[in-house]
Amino acid sequence: MSLQEFGFIESAIDILRSQQQTLETIEYELVKFFGSIPLKENELMSVSSRIKSESSLKEKIIRNRYLMVYDDPEVMFSEIPDIIGVRIECKFIRDEKDIFMQIKNYFSETDDRKFFYAKSNKNIRLYMFEKQPLKQKNGFEIYKLDGEYVLADRKIKFELQIKALVNVFWSEIEHKIIYKNTTYLLEDQFIKDMMISIKNNLTMIDDQLLSIYKNFKPETKINSKFGRNEIKAVFSKLLYDTITYKMDEQLAFAIDFKKPCQTILDYSLQKYKDTSDGLSAFMTEEYKKINEFLNKDINFNDGLVLEHEPVFEDRFSRDIAYIFIDKMNTEVPWNLFFRILFELEPDNNVDDFSNFIRYYKRSLISKDSLYNLMDSFGEYSIKIIDDMYECILKVIKQVGKIDIFFDSNLSKMRRIASEGLDYVCYEFENYYEYMEQKRIISKIMVDSLMKIYK
Repeated sequence: MSLQEFGFIESAIDILRSQQQTLETIEYELVKFFGSIPLKENELMSVSSRIKSESSLKEKIIRNRYLMVYDDPEVMFSEIPDIIGVRIECKFIRDEKDIFMQIKNYFSETDDRKFFYAKSNKNIRLYMFEKQPLKQKNGFEIYKLDGEYVLADRKIKFELQIKALVNVFWSEIEHKIIYKNTTYLLEDQFIKDMMISIKNNLTMIDDQLLSIYKNFKPETKINSKFGRNEIKAVFSKLLYDTITYKMDEQLAFAIDFKKPCQTILDYSLQKYKDTSDGLSAFMTEEYKKINEFLNKDINFNDGLVLEHEPVFEDRFSRDIAYIFIDKMNTEVPWNLFFRILFELEPDNNVDDFSNFIRYYKRSLISKDSLYNLMDSFGEYSIKIIDDMYECILKVIKQVGKIDIFFDSNLSKMRRIASEGLDYVCYEFENYYEYMEQKRIISKIMVDSLMKIYK
């Protein structure tokens, strides 16, 4: 004979399964509705949703002792406040209150002075009499409203949350470490203190980003690199914290990956214009991508697979591609670097890899040096440039470490390579004079580049 509570749970699960299609339809309508509410420009980022899973429903029934409250699982199911969860995501913490107030004004109609609805849809109702934001068990505040969707003579309950991206990020970590963690924690207070510290750091990041964001006037060109570098630094830290958490969660250790994170963020950031719109788009997209990375199941032991062999027109790109492909499935730092790159970039692995190779090659020699060389040597400049890339390739092979991606090392390599090309322009009248000294120049260049890594 099985426990009565297990029988109660099985009945509830059967109800969930039988209503799945209806719940999915309502979920779709809720997301579409809240995504269409006219809010202030740039505040609303996205609307996400979920239907409570079977395992989550089981846990909730046991945790809240619903068997002692309800005789009928059907009644219990209809009373669960968050059988559907809807979340409005915004950029900054300050936007949470603004969005709540706009929603409160938008839901201006009521029939019972408890649940309010908008003129555009009478079926979606929100309970507006709780003081917002609500205080959670962890001590932090959250904008959370109970709602109901009226379907014929039935009412399906849902929960609406309004969260800034840093709060989404933090709550996902807390949910996994504390709320969903059934491990016996001897250092429970230590864990809680650590979570509070993480929360405070994320709030500080939110303040920094908001400060940067407010200083950019629309359509204004950013003349200083300060704002751009500040954004890169903040997101590099956010990415690093995410990676450290993910590795420690799975492998029980983490590696110092701060500098590679800076390179990845620099690569992502260079695709956006130096305008408020460009940097706003970067912050929005990068936040979302890092949060998605946090929630993915990633096996750091798996090798990386390219869908097919990448194709490059120049020898240098082909050669370093072979080196990188070999390294990414041999050493942990290399594997981690390209794993993160592939996760954060929008294309398939081959396109992401190819685009990064092109970016890396462009980063090694300054445009001014290339233009000077072309002015001085015309068609022969291509051969001289290839010689310089051959020197760089030798160094990459000898170094063999992920240090070749560090921003500081890339800057030093670019400076030395550019100085070498400038020297050729000033010292030689023609290509034949250069060829006579080519071996000496190449040796000097390789030696100079190698000193960066000693």
